[in-house]
Amino acid sequence: MNIVLIGFRGAGKSALAKILAEKLQMQLFSIDKMIEEKENKRIREIVAEKGWSYFRELETKFIEQVSEYDNVIIDTGGGIVENPTNIENLKKNGYIIYVQASLKDIKQRILNDPDRPKLNPTLDVEDDLNVTYNNRTPLYEEYSDFRVNTSTNSLEKCAEQIIDYLKL
Repeated sequence: MNIVLIGFRGAGKSALAKILAEKLQMQLFSIDKMIEEKENKRIREIVAEKGWSYFRELETKFIEQVSEYDNVIIDTGGGIVENPTNIENLKKNGYIIYVQASLKDIKQRILNDPDRPKLNPTLDVEDDLNVTYNNRTPLYEEYSDFRVNTSTNSLEKCAEQIIDYLKL
């Protein structure tokens, strides 16, 4: 079985995935990194040049590929929940872990990060985060098998909670 981390940008998925991979000696696949490597560009550059829909197509292709593996950790981008096909593929062979963080903490972590492109170009950065967070949160909750919270627990504690939950 795979461990799949979902959650909003800035929640701590990538950092938590690295901790889990090290603790459990499992291979880690970061969907965003895979896309950047394939395109040889940062996500913000891909989105600026080819748009979100192109990025989402790549994301779905990589998710389809890595969901065929077994006993790996999959670090997903925040928007994968917007395509039910992604969740179907990931759930076939994976536990979906929702990495939660408060909107306040997410804003502190990412508002000044130039590598994170806006999701809705018609809104200012803060409104963009508010709208997207509120739209995606119910999807994260619906699709997850288990939740950890990086606003109330350290990443180390979240990793322990996941390991305990999965009885690994």
